[in-house]
Amino acid sequence: MSILRYKKNPILTRKNVPFEVNSIFNAGAVKIGERYILLCRVELPTGRSHFVLAESNDGVHFTVAEKPCLNPEDHGKWLPYVEWGIEDPRITHIDGRYYIFYTGYSRLCPIVMLACTLDFRKFDILGPVCEPSNKDAVLFPEKIDGLYWKIDRPSADERRDMWINSSPDLLNWGQHRLLIEPQAGSWEQDKIGASTPPVRTDQGWLMLYHGVRGFGISSMYRQGVLLLDIKEPWNVLHKSSKPILSPEFEYERVGDVHNVVFSTGWIVEPDSQVKIYYSGADLNICLATTDVSFLLNNAGK
Repeated sequence: MSILRYKKNPILTRKNVPFEVNSIFNAGAVKIGERYILLCRVELPTGRSHFVLAESNDGVHFTVAEKPCLNPEDHGKWLPYVEWGIEDPRITHIDGRYYIFYTGYSRLCPIVMLACTLDFRKFDILGPVCEPSNKDAVLFPEKIDGLYWKIDRPSADERRDMWINSSPDLLNWGQHRLLIEPQAGSWEQDKIGASTPPVRTDQGWLMLYHGVRGFGISSMYRQGVLLLDIKEPWNVLHKSSKPILSPEFEYERVGDVHNVVFSTGWIVEPDSQVKIYYSGADLNICLATTDVSFLLNNAGK
């Protein structure tokens, strides 16, 4: 099997949103029973981003809620860190709760925020889990050696590397280690970052990441595959030498940010089929399907 785009992409655009927005994109994804949930970023006419739910019985045809479910104004004492918007949610299910890492944006630069929910109707805001500037955080779905683990992307000077760190309680993070750095002269030479939360396979922790390469005044965002050791997730077993998903079609090449395929959510089905929810050109939500075997095979190519 290869990567197959849904033939009627995109599956969601601003026309599917029942209130006024500039765009809908970069959705976290989870399956609850037989119900598919997307937690989508929407940019309002103010230019600031909020989250809205989209739900589906088949993972393809989604209905968007009548209003946002999480707003910057809902953050109480944490509002100064998100007053310019909340962006790019990534969802991990642990022990009956859904934990969401997302980017808070303000005059203080990007910062990783953490919220949790039981039902995607009510959210507990747990607060920042890093210092600025940082984003693109994903949480592992189980503890390793009694600790929670996350991957994020701090920015320092010109560095845009992926780091891994651990926590006893999801709020206090340490043991920071460099995980991978952009490879010079390649499709990911300018910056990289986590895309989807890791999933356990018999060969290691499997996840998608994004790589960026500049071309003159423009750049191109693509998706690759990363495989990490199960017991020592800071050890990289394999990573893509070439992308598995690149901008090809008009809905991926032309938009608010040209030449972008960017995923923040996927669902691995019980039969190992994979639904990858990604955005084209920061303007829509699209669907691509594959299977775990294809991704594992391409992690080392």
